[in-house]
Amino acid sequence: MRGEASDLAQTLTGERNKELNNAALKLGTLVAIDALTEGEVIGALYDASKANGLVADHGQRAALATINSGLRKGLETPRVIPELTAKPHDETKPVGEKPAEPVSEPEIFWHGTHYQRELRPWLIKELIPQQGQGLASGQWGTGKTFAVIDLAASIITGTPFADHEVCRSGGVLFVAAEGANEIPIRLQGVVDQKLRLNPALGAADLDKLPFAWIEECPSLKEEHSFERLVGLALAADKKMKEQFNVDLALIIIDTLSAAADFVDANDAAEGQRIMNRLNALSRRTGAFALAVDHFGKDASTGTRGSSAKEAAADVVLALLADRDVNGTIKNTRLAVRKLRGGATGAETPFDLKEVELGTPGVTTCIIEWKPGLPLKEGPTDAKPRWPKGLRIFRQALLTALIDAGDYGVPFYDGPKVKWVPDYKVKAEFMAAYPSDSDTEEKKKGAKRAAWTRGLNKASEMNLIGTRFINGFDYLWVVVDE
Repeated sequence: MRGEASDLAQTLTGERNKELNNAALKLGTLVAIDALTEGEVIGALYDASKANGLVADHGQRAALATINSGLRKGLETPRVIPELTAKPHDETKPVGEKPAEPVSEPEIFWHGTHYQRELRPWLIKELIPQQGQGLASGQWGTGKTFAVIDLAASIITGTPFADHEVCRSGGVLFVAAEGANEIPIRLQGVVDQKLRLNPALGAADLDKLPFAWIEECPSLKEEHSFERLVGLALAADKKMKEQFNVDLALIIIDTLSAAADFVDANDAAEGQRIMNRLNALSRRTGAFALAVDHFGKDASTGTRGSSAKEAAADVVLALLADRDVNGTIKNTRLAVRKLRGGATGAETPFDLKEVELGTPGVTTCIIEWKPGLPLKEGPTDAKPRWPKGLRIFRQALLTALIDAGDYGVPFYDGPKVKWVPDYKVKAEFMAAYPSDSDTEEKKKGAKRAAWTRGLNKASEMNLIGTRFINGFDYLWVVVDE
């Protein structure tokens, strides 16, 4: 495979697509006898196609289509290698590396025989199984990372999570593909402001917990990188056994999109391969693998990208909220969107509470669960409309957006909007607003008062969005007609 990829990377323009197809066909004959995996072949040939410029000239889809075409033909004609005994390929071992022990055939289980094991072992009762793969997905700003850190604290200490019993305590490995510098601060907030205040923990030692994190994520897509991740997880498990006498129970990857390095996030095959990686990670470590992911623009459609991700997950926890146009979050709640073998649809409300740490001015947030409380009523579908009294304000805003507007992202991980500094809108408003006052000073005063009323009214009615950034208030239209 390395030889084919090397030759392809050096192929000159005019022969690249043909040679890519030939290489895929040859390697496909090896995939057919489980000497290589389909994923590693696609990865190697795609990287070679980037190196020789084919991807840049013709695009990702064209290159992947050629690879897939050649692979399909190769799979139809398995290569005959007498010294190689065809057997199920162990994708957990790099190609060429001999397994430490012979691969055993899977055990056949029979109805009526008692196997002395739990029918459905739980990590969190009726919420998360002991092993498997899952997603913690949600809209931007709904506290996804705070929620999974709270989950980690519950598993470490055995205290309930969202009013659910912890059935298996253990250690946690947090793989921070994004926002790594925030992990120590957020964990400390949970320890100081939740765990130390919990009388059920008594004299528990909270100064050193079986919680480890890494500040980068080896790619889930590449075989060798995935092996690195498995190795790190097993090393963490070994140390947790030695120092804390507990097993690694949970692996959190935040976020899946950063760790997966998708070529096409909407491709079902790519999504399935990444979820298979999470499953393999769980099987090889004995821990549950939970990836943090994002919802799309329409929360009702679930996790962003291919639906194969949710289909392959054992659990999908959804972090939901209602949001005002100014970014204010309310009605935050955790919903069970999917639970293989369990009930779905249940929601548990919570508050994101800001807390101060020991250093003045250093704050973070913790989750305060509100089980048993009724959920707050969500927003209606009816949109507010611009009243006649705001006609001039609206026109001034639209004119300023046309003349001086730019695109920006008001809130982290939020949508892009077209906005404009408020002083540009105010200048348009002052020029357009009529006043019959008898002096110039009174005219200016009347215009300023009308501007303030219009700005406040439009904001209160959720007709506009506002955000203070780099010394200026920026305005954008939320409702237009």
